[in-house]
Amino acid sequence: ILQTVLYLAVLVGVTNGYTVPSTSESSCATSTRQAFLSTCASTVTAASVAWLNPHGANAFDGSGSSAYAGRTPSSKAELKKSYQTRVVADVKDFRALGAAIDNGETEGRSWVNFFIEFKRREPDDVGRAYAALADLTGTKDYSGCGVLLAASYAKPGKPSDNLPSVKKYNALAKTFDPIKSAGKQGDAKKAKVAWEKASVALAEYLETVELPSEISDPLYS
Repeated sequence: ILQTVLYLAVLVGVTNGYTVPSTSESSCATSTRQAFLSTCASTVTAASVAWLNPHGANAFDGSGSSAYAGRTPSSKAELKKSYQTRVVADVKDFRALGAAIDNGETEGRSWVNFFIEFKRREPDDVGRAYAALADLTGTKDYSGCGVLLAASYAKPGKPSDNLPSVKKYNALAKTFDPIKSAGKQGDAKKAKVAWEKASVALAEYLETVELPSEISDPLYS
């Protein structure tokens, strides 16, 4: 009972900055790790299906997305920089998740900060409207900064699906669900293996978007 109370105390503290529906609050308050991760964690497969469509995030100059139409080169560069800044913040949360897993944790603050899918009440200091995974890979209603940054390297009028950055992003997006599944099972060893695999894919992706590829880089501290 004490362990459950402590867990819920952490959960309430972490989710306080998110617009968590009352039904979900009730669900999380009456269950344990499995229910929380089932209802509050991002569904990576769904996110990747929704946002890996090359017609949805084509060339950065606007040929594939009206969000970029009419932008000047400087404004496009600023938007690209904002995506990089958000990716850096997402990697920091990924590192924190890895540290928690190293400590044998399969629940708690670092898991919530990475996997919770609810929208923040206010964007954080780098402009993220969602927690790390949803910010990186997107939701059914929101395109993640990971694919938008990857697609920004397309030449004007050219599709982005064959870009190395987009290919690496596509591979990366598939690696997070096994971590979540291991957490639901309370299996820290399995979560560690899955996290290590994801970290390799993440490093390869970062290298293609002009960010340090080493997850241990001070930029991600």
